[in-house]
Amino acid sequence: MLLVDFRSMKMTSSETGRRGELFAEKYLQSIGFKIIDKNWRWRKCEIDLIAIHNGMVVFLEVKTRGGRALDEGDEIKPGQRQRIVAAASAYLATKVTGNMECRFDLVRVRMSQRGWRLDHIQDVFEGASI
Repeated sequence: MLLVDFRSMKMTSSETGRRGELFAEKYLQSIGFKIIDKNWRWRKCEIDLIAIHNGMVVFLEVKTRGGRALDEGDEIKPGQRQRIVAAASAYLATKVTGNMECRFDLVRVRMSQRGWRLDHIQDVFEGASI
């Protein structure tokens, strides 16, 4: 029998990102979010997770880091923000019937030797209009 401690294995950045998104998804579901889409692409933009929470469509960007700390520099940059808002507008126009409010959240995930750590920042694009 072979036992493997995956925490000690090196992962590529895309593997780390996928695991971070899965961890974020499980966390969000545990607090009442219903995930309706994952890795939704529009033109050159991808929205990591799209959910319904308290009657609102929530577009979530997940930032995952392996060994180094997450800091303010890991926030969403202005160009990325514009692309996400444009993609969210396209999503609402093509996938959502009716007039639902929406917001944009950021989930920061960090993997360390002691496990996963997560920060969920709601309404990170305060005042964004679609």
